[in-house]
Amino acid sequence: MEHHYAGQLEIAKKSYAGIIDPEAYVNDRYHGHWTVKSKQRVDGVPALLQKAFNGGKNNCTLTSMTAIFRYYHDHGYPNIPDDVFQLQQDAREIALAHQFKDEKGTPPTRISAIITKLWFRYGYAGHGSSRYLWKWSTFERELAAGRPFILNMANGFYKNHSVTGIGYMIFKKPGFPDVVLLEVLDNRSQNIRYIDFNEFNFWGSITRVLPPSGQ
Repeated sequence: MEHHYAGQLEIAKKSYAGIIDPEAYVNDRYHGHWTVKSKQRVDGVPALLQKAFNGGKNNCTLTSMTAIFRYYHDHGYPNIPDDVFQLQQDAREIALAHQFKDEKGTPPTRISAIITKLWFRYGYAGHGSSRYLWKWSTFERELAAGRPFILNMANGFYKNHSVTGIGYMIFKKPGFPDVVLLEVLDNRSQNIRYIDFNEFNFWGSITRVLPPSGQ
């Protein structure tokens, strides 16, 4: 008996995530003949591994933050350090004052405050903004504006884990609703992974990382 779909990691066991080959996955799970309708990707977000940093077990949120701020360093915010280890250390220092603990990680309700403080630390008036309910348009708007975001999930394959949202692929087939795959860096692998938004009905939060010009 097969425990996962084509294009999906074996450990994913028919869950909403662990997708490594979008086309193979969509055609297996949703019975063939799908074509790509549209796609979007924010290029230049580094694929960081949380285990490379201090206290690597539960620092996934800080690693996503580090990747996104490093991206903004290259996009007009030179006060942000280019050294990701320095960046993570700064984020961790702020997070420790916001209930972050190495053994438990970052409380989802504190993520946006940490981001706002991190912007301030580098002399910018950017801010974080979290939502606990969302529509697909929330993700689409961020990515269209070139803003990677943090997605924190409470259960399923990425239970109590944060990933960095960097893009999407939308597949179409006549007579069927579109299949939407979210493109993420999951802080565990340096390869892009995908989340099946159609199967993704779990608790969590999306935190937008808004530069000073962001709305």
